[in-house]
Amino acid sequence: MCVEGMGPRLFRTLLERCKTPEAILVHLESGDNTLPGQLVQSVRRRNYEKFYDMHHRWVKKSGARIISYEDPIYPDILKHIYDPPPILTCMGEWDSSDRNALAIVGTRHPDVYGKRITRELAQAAVDLNITLVSGLAKGVDSIAHYTAVRAQKRTIAVLGTPPHIIYPAENKALARQISQNGVILSEFIVGHKTTPGCFVRRNRLISGLCRGVIVTQAGDSSGALATAYSANEQNREVFAVPGNVLSGHHEGCHRLIKSGAKLVEKFEDILDELPVLKSKASQMNLLVEAAEMENMTETGRAVMDCLNREPVHVDQILEKTRLDHGKLMSVLLQLELKGYIQQLPGKFYIRKI
Repeated sequence: MCVEGMGPRLFRTLLERCKTPEAILVHLESGDNTLPGQLVQSVRRRNYEKFYDMHHRWVKKSGARIISYEDPIYPDILKHIYDPPPILTCMGEWDSSDRNALAIVGTRHPDVYGKRITRELAQAAVDLNITLVSGLAKGVDSIAHYTAVRAQKRTIAVLGTPPHIIYPAENKALARQISQNGVILSEFIVGHKTTPGCFVRRNRLISGLCRGVIVTQAGDSSGALATAYSANEQNREVFAVPGNVLSGHHEGCHRLIKSGAKLVEKFEDILDELPVLKSKASQMNLLVEAAEMENMTETGRAVMDCLNREPVHVDQILEKTRLDHGKLMSVLLQLELKGYIQQLPGKFYIRKI
């Protein structure tokens, strides 16, 4: 916010009353006894003008973009949370696929298990072209972002700082990569003082941008739990990965599971709870199958046409394809090695794609 003492909820209330930001300033300058005196005095002293100018100069220089709540590209899913920011400063371009995003969050200090499960779940998501959202922090957040970047897929980083400050500084290169095929966003303006509370506030945006939040590893006091609690308040699905009960590094996830979060062992557990993403996964699988069939030889396609999800005996395939036995067995072996079919006991085969 450019005006000291003006938060998202108060701004929305005043915007409903005054209709435009300019009218809000006129209203505040005229005095309003129902509002905090600090806010009214800040407007009368025009303190906001300095921050407004600083922010716009930085936006122009950096190539970033300011998106207001009324802007057509303001994320619609974010408009439905309790206190959406009136403006967002973004680096990168939004995409229609971002409306069905998933968040992956967790500890800044994951163990080997936490790193592995974070990579696996993130990879499964980006393989389905699902946008990943996280907070650009060390540890789990960075792993999720890196997984998307390396696959050249979309990811959104929500900052707890003004947009000109990347924290931690070691993630500046990662932030640049994200902005090339994703979005870096902040609700804070240049010159805003960063406090621990800013990182708590940004958690509601991480969950607000998503269909569901996945906590891959979290201790008992992890900040990722705040994101999960925000997700609950916003009616988003919350998922948690169980860990070693003896390690002392997974209590947060276990507490979430006890409180009703969905236990995750594999990515399919997430899809089962989110029909919109499960439908997307099914469509992707159909496209993959079509592409694989297109690349098969004519003989391979003929054999595949004989198979389905029910077991079919090799003699039936011989009869339908009229191939000689040696040729058929060679084709079946190639299809099995590619993972297209599976051999069952008794010389039966089933189709896997």
